[in-house]
Amino acid sequence: MKKISAIAILALLAFTACKNGEKSSDDQIATDSTDTETVTTDTPVGDTSRNALDWPGVYSDTLPCGDCPGLLFDIQLNDNNTYALSLKYLEKQETANKYTGTFTWDDSGNVITLDANGDHKKLKVQEHSLKMLDKFGNPEQGDQSDYIIKKID
Repeated sequence: MKKISAIAILALLAFTACKNGEKSSDDQIATDSTDTETVTTDTPVGDTSRNALDWPGVYSDTLPCGDCPGLLFDIQLNDNNTYALSLKYLEKQETANKYTGTFTWDDSGNVITLDANGDHKKLKVQEHSLKMLDKFGNPEQGDQSDYIIKKID
């Protein structure tokens, strides 16, 4: 009788041990739902103007000028981080001043700085446009705050 009781107790323990290791299908669905939510709510990492926008191309606009009708500002940005800049003061110059060189991206990947040939100009790369920044990388103030150069090609 003692042997039968011992065998019955061992069988009961083995059965409950196996039962505890199984998850019900409801528990599994809840776990899967939680995992899916975590994956879908993650924010994409690393989206910057440099890697998310179609920034290479030609940008052009006439910017305000204090003593002339305007400054024709044309710049071509190339995907190898080179540029060609053309500046012409309307009604003051027959031909434009032309500069070529390289530019660098800031750590945020949103602002480029032209080399010395381009007078270290800083430009914020935006969707289909460039915004002129001051030498510290801050938006221009006053009349110059609207210096936006539109992408034309």
